[in-house]
Amino acid sequence: MRGSRNVLAMGLSATAAVLVLCVAGWILLGGESDGPEEESGVRIIPPIHASDADGTPEPAGSLDAAESAETAVSTEMVVYITGEVVNPGVYTVGPGQRLADVVDLAGGPTEVADLERINLAAHVSDAGHYRIPAVGASNDVPVGFALAATVEDERATSVATAEAACAVPIDINTATAKCLETLPGIGSVRAQSIVAHRDEAGPFVSPDSITAVSGIGDGIYGRIADMITVDGR
Repeated sequence: MRGSRNVLAMGLSATAAVLVLCVAGWILLGGESDGPEEESGVRIIPPIHASDADGTPEPAGSLDAAESAETAVSTEMVVYITGEVVNPGVYTVGPGQRLADVVDLAGGPTEVADLERINLAAHVSDAGHYRIPAVGASNDVPVGFALAATVEDERATSVATAEAACAVPIDINTATAKCLETLPGIGSVRAQSIVAHRDEAGPFVSPDSITAVSGIGDGIYGRIADMITVDGR
């Protein structure tokens, strides 16, 4: 009887020892695993692309959409088409567009449009002004070239017209400010100064007396000396 009790006590002690070892091993291993992120010992943190004012992360796709929209806006071009098209006006086109595409956007050419005198295959440029001519209308653009009348072209045409109307040598006592502007180094401000000086001080007595005008020194006079006159002298 006593031997049976000894055997039972030894069995209980062995069982208790096994349980203690299991608990110790479980503690050393860090407890039960809750998921794959604990198995490797590395926590996987998803990237945060953007956050709103209250700290809530925005979906990654929202940034991609915003970047795509910004790229689309930066590649758009705005052109102005006038002349013989159904609906003249300002149009927004994409990169690589040609004059024919803009004509189509404007409703197509009118019945009197002279498409033989323009290059419909020409690429358009941002802020360009394209004018479609009518049959029989006068035009200085060579046949076969796109008729693109930009602001710079129109300004150059105005200067050329003024130069043709103001014969050289220019009489500085009678010339208009526009004619005076055609002289080298004489812009609109100096031209107005010349007119104001002769109105206040009287006519110039000689071409070199123009140096009395504020802003016109010997350097400028040397450039225009052969291009100006006083009463034909």
